[in-house]
Amino acid sequence: MEQIKVLNLFKKSGFISITDTYLKLGISEEELNKLINDLESQGLITIVRGRSNTIKITEEGEKNLEKGFPEEILLKKLDKKTAKISEIDNIAVIWAKKNGWIRISDGIVSLSDNVDAKNYEQRVVLEKIKTLGNSKEIQTFINSNINTIKELEKRKLILIKENKEINSIEITEKGNYEVEEEGISQLTRIMIKEKLWEGKKFKSYSINERSRAYNARLHPVHKFLNKIRNIWVGMGFNEMRGPIIESAFWNFDALFSPQDHPTREMQDTFFLSNPKEIGINDLELLNNVKRMHVKGWQSKWSGELAKQALLRTHSTNVSVRHIMKFGNESVYPIKLFSIGKVFRNESIDYKHLAELFQCDGIIIGESLNLSNLMYTLKIFFHELGLEVKFKPSYFPFVEPGMEIFYYDEKHKDTIELGGSGIIRNEITKAMGTDKKVLAWGIGIDRLMFNSLNLDSLSTLYKNEIGWLRSVKDI
Repeated sequence: MEQIKVLNLFKKSGFISITDTYLKLGISEEELNKLINDLESQGLITIVRGRSNTIKITEEGEKNLEKGFPEEILLKKLDKKTAKISEIDNIAVIWAKKNGWIRISDGIVSLSDNVDAKNYEQRVVLEKIKTLGNSKEIQTFINSNINTIKELEKRKLILIKENKEINSIEITEKGNYEVEEEGISQLTRIMIKEKLWEGKKFKSYSINERSRAYNARLHPVHKFLNKIRNIWVGMGFNEMRGPIIESAFWNFDALFSPQDHPTREMQDTFFLSNPKEIGINDLELLNNVKRMHVKGWQSKWSGELAKQALLRTHSTNVSVRHIMKFGNESVYPIKLFSIGKVFRNESIDYKHLAELFQCDGIIIGESLNLSNLMYTLKIFFHELGLEVKFKPSYFPFVEPGMEIFYYDEKHKDTIELGGSGIIRNEITKAMGTDKKVLAWGIGIDRLMFNSLNLDSLSTLYKNEIGWLRSVKDI
């Protein structure tokens, strides 16, 4: 009955706005949105949606505006001086190095030549965001400074929330028929319990009409994962698997991620209370990793922190386990891949969720280089219809490192697909091998933007029947 009311209102008045509509009908906004989604999935209405973003500076962002960015503070500290890397905030080192402001040699940090940070782009953009607030100009400003905006969002200095707005609603031919045949079409539990059907008209049905048949099919996500699996197998790779519930040792420490790195904090990682710890019995491996951290980061290393239990933040934990397992074989190269869920405490928007699928891969062998890595990844993405590009980037466990990305025409946005590089010698040595290892980690959900023509990653998990039936074979 409520659906008929909504259809009648749209037929008489047209779509005004969500607020005016739910006030006229005397229902909540949440109930109205559900009704509209149901009407759309039944093909009774068509909806034209628009998208806009609201942006908010976080508490950390405000702090950086007031006191200075860590990398700006580092420049003042280093003015005509040097400092040990172990004495400096890791975030400051990462961004100052990325900006080309510092050089590091034997654990000593010094200023690069001709450093110019007077108009530091991240600061300028953050100040402009504060000035604009959520005015009409903010969307244009976001689009024209998208790379810096993404850096600020990644640093959690800003929060971006995507808002979907309904621009217009039209009743379909099928919807018009429903209005003409007004009446109760389905009895619900509440209608029966409260006798809401009494005195109401029932919609007539033809018992001679044939029902529409729908063939059973796999969920699009399941089919897409199988497609990726088949591509890697076709390229001569074998699948590897590993645990989702992991220790900080394998998730972070074995991958040369410093124990004071911000990604270990609660805002990025889901730590567990049961089990709270997962121990490592291999004392030789523990000592190898400890030496790697003490020598590489010039800092203390805690075995207790390494025991912390968590939901893995990437599936590279599987890769490093297999580097140790296959690091001393007689036949090379060894080519492996994994596909699985990973979990991150992300700010939710159209391209970020708290859980996602990731595909990791490694090639273990002799005399491997970046050309081999780029060639392998280009073949893989070409099979998915994507022409990807690479740019230098920093990841703790590879050196050199590269970001993989492509430009999405539909969203007019650069979509980062993952990271790649050559596993650091410190890690391979700690895992007991002297072989070269090429590695990559790819966010599979973002690959579905192109293949499934998505507006938002959340669509993958709503299980809307209308959408599931409309998805073409991958």
